[in-house]
Amino acid sequence: MLSAKVFRLLTQEYTIILATTQNHLKIVKEIRAEVFSNKYNLSIETLEERGYLCNEEDKQSFIYLLQHIQTKQYVGTVRVFFLNKDTPIKQIPMQKNANVQNIDHLTQDLPIAEISRLALSNNLIEHKEFSGLRLRSYLSILLMVATRVNFFLYKYKNIFAIMELSLDTMLKRQGVRFKQIGEAVDYYGMRTPFAIKRENLLIDTTDSMGELTEFYLNKLYQNPKEFWEFIDNNPYLSREDIEFDTNGLSNISKI
Repeated sequence: MLSAKVFRLLTQEYTIILATTQNHLKIVKEIRAEVFSNKYNLSIETLEERGYLCNEEDKQSFIYLLQHIQTKQYVGTVRVFFLNKDTPIKQIPMQKNANVQNIDHLTQDLPIAEISRLALSNNLIEHKEFSGLRLRSYLSILLMVATRVNFFLYKYKNIFAIMELSLDTMLKRQGVRFKQIGEAVDYYGMRTPFAIKRENLLIDTTDSMGELTEFYLNKLYQNPKEFWEFIDNNPYLSREDIEFDTNGLSNISKI
């Protein structure tokens, strides 16, 4: 469980927002440019050419932004790419872009999702109580909470991620126990493909992320207009896809 101080940081000083407008998507692109140009030592022009700042996969995704409430500064983003029977892209990014092989047997039971494009700014607002490293750790957790909120709303069968082993180690500390499903590939550095069943992820992270998830789900339930507009405007989603329980997080057995 998070301390009261950390919970206050992640609910009263920061917030997560579903990217629903062109301005939101412009900000997503700016954060990706700042983070990935530094991380991969590539020019913004090169990242743009390779589709790493914006591509067709974004139209088939829930994209979340992390905002510092007082300054209104956006400091992070993460993407949940989804694949269902109606989506035009028929492979998850790790198959299509990173050429991960021999995982077709895990991707046939739809819908599925892949977490990708996680980016946390290098220019965070200094905090008087937390070091820069500790703040980054907590905000990384909040980006994962954004994906967890999405996993409650949409009943994916399996969830995938391709990541550095150091990130997998960090996630395991939060109860996220991905299973390795293939060998590492050279995709902007060596990365390893992982997968986890949705119900396992939700149950295993109840202690570490459950309270935050409930806070942000209830916040969504109180003002759902923009969320439903996003669903209605997305050609690959319908309201019938969404589990929307306005009583908040219900019994875990309903997962």
